[in-house]
This record gives sequence, structure tokens and C-alpha cells, in this order.
Amino acid sequence: MNTKHFYNLLSDIVDVDYLPKEKEVLITNRGMITIPARLRKQYDLKDGDKVLIIEDEGTLKIIPIRSTEDLRKDSFTVKEMLDHIEKSKEEAIEREG
Repeated sequence: MNTKHFYNLLSDIVDVDYLPKEKEVLITNRGMITIPARLRKQYDLKDGDKVLIIEDEGTLKIIPIRSTEDLRKDSFTVKEMLDHIEKSKEEAIEREG
């Protein structure tokens, strides 16, 4: 039974949107695989990006490695962190007092 047929049968029983998505890919003679375009787009993977491959309980997981610059875009500055800590302390003192 192929994957598409399996999902069609399963969709009559459960909401398949909550199931892990899978895609069969081939491994080349050099050990390379192609990550499907839908997944590259979803995870913003581009030519030259690095990924980490982790072996976990008999499976392989591919995890995108983000650049330091990308991580900085989504993180707080030192001042923002200190302001947040100070605000948290003040709120805790108000709750206790």
C-alpha cells in the first residue's frame, strides 16, 4: 500500500493533519538525499544551509542549523533581558507585599 492510499484510508478515521508528514526520498550513490521543495519552503532551507542529522531511537532526524545572525533576530538584547528581569522582580515584590 502506498503512502497516498494509506492517508486516504486513514483520513476517514482520524484528522490526518495531526499525523507526521512523510515523504519517500532516494539516497544517491554518494549518500545524498533531496529534501522535498514543500519542506525546504516550510523550513526556509536554502542552498548552502546546514542541517544537523541526529539518530534517535532508530530514526534519523534532520534539524536546520540557524546562523548566529538568524538567532539574534529572534532573541532579546542584553538591555531587554535586564529590563524583563527587573520587571519580573518588581511584579514578584508587589505580589508578596
